[in-house]
Amino acid sequence: MSLTRHYDVAVLGMGTMGSFAAYWLARRGHSVVGFDRFAPPHRHGSHSGDSRVYRVAYPEGSGYVPLARQAGRLWDDLGEIWEGKLLHRIGMLHMGNPESDFIGDVAECARVHMIEMQRLQAEEVRQRYPAFQIPDEYVGMFDPEAGWIDVHAALLQSRSEAELLGAEIHLHSQVLGWKATKGSVTVQTADGEYQASRLIVTAGAWANTLLRDLGLPLTVRRKVLAWFEPLAPQMFDEGRVPVFTFPENWIYGFPDIHGQGVRLAEHLGGEDVASADGEIAAPNAADIDPIRATMAKYTPSLAGAPPGSAAKLLRSEVCLYTLTPDEDFVIDHHPEHPEVVFAVGFSGHGFKFAPLIGQALAELAINARTVIDIDFMALRRFPQTAVRPAGGQLS
Repeated sequence: MSLTRHYDVAVLGMGTMGSFAAYWLARRGHSVVGFDRFAPPHRHGSHSGDSRVYRVAYPEGSGYVPLARQAGRLWDDLGEIWEGKLLHRIGMLHMGNPESDFIGDVAECARVHMIEMQRLQAEEVRQRYPAFQIPDEYVGMFDPEAGWIDVHAALLQSRSEAELLGAEIHLHSQVLGWKATKGSVTVQTADGEYQASRLIVTAGAWANTLLRDLGLPLTVRRKVLAWFEPLAPQMFDEGRVPVFTFPENWIYGFPDIHGQGVRLAEHLGGEDVASADGEIAAPNAADIDPIRATMAKYTPSLAGAPPGSAAKLLRSEVCLYTLTPDEDFVIDHHPEHPEVVFAVGFSGHGFKFAPLIGQALAELAINARTVIDIDFMALRRFPQTAVRPAGGQLS
């Protein structure tokens, strides 16, 4: 295939961050070509599971709080522009012992950042949300700004809008490598070569392959999501319960959205895998049993009432977290190729920021800087990272 067109920007990975980067670039009049080896949304990355949590109270680090609020406004605005709600602000309820780090960190974040947070005693939680039967010594911390994001709508709409604005998207197209020279980047795919002035790499669990010259300290971790049919369905209607969390391995859950069942998963835990290209084990009983145990402890209307009963497991899926050592994101220019920008290592909490990160990537690619405060995500915090020969480039 001969090179027939030069693009302003090429995007490798059209999932969570790449689809929004392509949208903002196309919206600002730049020519864009994007590639993905699958067709997002899919079950091979970090956006599996139909829904994602949106929250503002952020124990992971104070730098995320203003970014979460900015991202929330973008989710709201884009939902109106695209005429379909993306962010459903039904609130989020954290439940646990008030003396625990789990609750204490949420409360401290809310205090420092003046986040409206309602503190509920255990009896108040049980009365307001009969689905949750927490112990007397627990409290609930309710964040009314929080909620859930429709993954499928977000990814399909962002990609569709990018294409309507002129972006050229190639799905089921595997990228074999890239090569950067001053002011130009060549991308090689199984179907041929493409040339652009700038390159954005948002490859998720495949980041270490396409950026292997950087030796990024990324770990790919297998996580399991499970959907259950509640024994008392009305208690888990979206209008009856918010998004919720329990302290055991930071288990989080969603109401029964669109009759698909109650989804639960563990944010902590999981097992590392050698490569996203390797065989990823399907969910098994060892993955589901800890979730069932938590259900039985706190949600008798979902499982455990009457004794011996259990909610039907409707389905389960695997998703892949790509983690950094400090679980902060990495967004930066390639240290040897200013034409190349990358965003990796979202560590299981990146989806809520997607429209904002996409905007930042577009600005970094075109203007070499962004007004969005992501300096704490720079590569320089890993001094051991060094550029290696050959790397993700074409030989």
